[in-house]
Amino acid sequence: MIIILVSAIALVAAIVAGIYIARKQQKNAAPSESLAEDAPQDKSGDKAYAQILESLLALNLMMRKDPYLPLETIQKIETIIDDLITVVPSLMDRYPGEALTFEIKRIGQTHLHKIVKEYLDMSRESRQAQESIFEKTVKNLQNIITRSRDVVEKNETAEFKTMANFLAGKFT
Repeated sequence: MIIILVSAIALVAAIVAGIYIARKQQKNAAPSESLAEDAPQDKSGDKAYAQILESLLALNLMMRKDPYLPLETIQKIETIIDDLITVVPSLMDRYPGEALTFEIKRIGQTHLHKIVKEYLDMSRESRQAQESIFEKTVKNLQNIITRSRDVVEKNETAEFKTMANFLAGKFT
C-alpha cells in the first residue's frame, strides 16, 4: 500500500514538474510585448492552475488510499486527470475568457473530486448498488474531456458555447 502511495505521489510530482518546465520553456520561447502587462494575468492563471493541480493530486491520493476501489477504475480516473492536466493549460492560454475554459477548470478543480469522493464515502454495499452509475459518470467525464481536447486542438470555436452550455447544465 505504501509503495502504491509513494508511486502515485512520484507520478504526480513528475507530471507537475514536466508541465512547469514546459510552460517555462513556452514563456521563454515566445517573448511578450510588455512584461508588465502580462505579469498579473500569468500569476492569476498560474494560481488557478496550481489549485486545479492540488485538487487533482488530492483526488489521486484519496483514490490510492482506498483499498476497495478497483485498479481499473483508478486507471480510468487517472486518465481523466492526465487529460485535464493537458487540456486546462491549453484552454487557459488560448481561450482564457471562454465559458468552456471555465467549465473545464471547474471539472478539474471541484466536480471530479466531488464525484469520486461521494462514491468513496459510500459503504461497500452502497458502492455495489451505485457502481454502474459511477462508472457511467466517469465514462461521461472522459468523453467530455476528450471532446474538449479535440475542440482545442482543432480550434473549433463555434463548439465552445455549445460545450460550455452542456457542461453548465450537467454540473449545476
